[in-house]
Amino acid sequence: MPLRLNLLERILTHLNLLPVPLFDTPLAPGIAKVLVTACELGVFDTLSTSPLSLEALAERLDCNPQGLLLLMQLLVSAGYVRVRHEQYSNSRVARRWLTSASSFNVAPYIIHSPDIVAIWDHLPQVARTNEQVMRMPYDEDASSPEMQAALRRHYAGLAALAMTLGREVSSRVRLPEGARQLLDVGGSHAAYSVLFCRKYPNLHATIVDIQPGIEAGKRTAMQESMEDRLSFLRADIVRGDFASPLIGQFDAALYFHIAHLLPSEVNAALLKKVAQALKPGGMLIFVDQVTDQMHGSRLASLMVQFMALTMTTVGGTCYPFFTVKQWLEQAGLAQVRKHRLITPGATLITARKSL
Repeated sequence: MPLRLNLLERILTHLNLLPVPLFDTPLAPGIAKVLVTACELGVFDTLSTSPLSLEALAERLDCNPQGLLLLMQLLVSAGYVRVRHEQYSNSRVARRWLTSASSFNVAPYIIHSPDIVAIWDHLPQVARTNEQVMRMPYDEDASSPEMQAALRRHYAGLAALAMTLGREVSSRVRLPEGARQLLDVGGSHAAYSVLFCRKYPNLHATIVDIQPGIEAGKRTAMQESMEDRLSFLRADIVRGDFASPLIGQFDAALYFHIAHLLPSEVNAALLKKVAQALKPGGMLIFVDQVTDQMHGSRLASLMVQFMALTMTTVGGTCYPFFTVKQWLEQAGLAQVRKHRLITPGATLITARKSL
């Protein structure tokens, strides 16, 4: 966590003797900016092989040593970097979560995070009107260089997050016996499909999405050496009839982090199409932020509530389990089950198509 309080500071905070609002602003946003800058500069990857002096690190990063010193001191105080005998090295947190060599690397999502934070600039207007005030990036003109860069950050960030947090989902779910065909609806970056294909050696995944998402998925397939296990179908899952050629072909389908982007009636209609693509006995696997499944966790509550804020701003929303269950049952699916995850803020729901 960004603010590392000592024992006395924690006690004073508990007693309400320290000005806690100052921890949230400007300290927390300041630390966030420090972390994003460090990821963009490549600080953690540069330190991943061996400790370096300030001068050596500055030379490798093409930075002014005194300017870099300001950044490094903040990273030390925040717990991302350690310094000993004037040599800087990554902390345990940085080694696991912020280096390219780690399979748990979320640095691409950190770099993408300012795009998300910028959405929250519209909070005053949302609070006054509870209405959409900007469009989703998928609805913008993808031909402009600025939007292409933003979409690339977006998909790279989501892929990194999925490869890290999606492991729990893929380990928890047991696909139907002998499953060979997986449909990943709106799967874009394809990271979830990669995780399931790794778990099931005979599984092949088909990712359905718009062109920028497919381009991101193909990059993931290449990076993970999964080109022969993943196929891509370009389609607008909301407006197009992608399911008609796919009826009854799939043993399982993923509907991951799609629901919060769409109105309730669109989710219901889309899930019917997905159910049609399943074989009898096929499984639908649903993951999203579900508003009434926070299990008393403050961290989970914050994540779901921030997602709800973000989605309201761009025209989406988050739903309770009862609503999701209704969609699935209306789509002809049964055995709807919710599963509690360690991953904060996410809920796993499974359902089966009748035999």
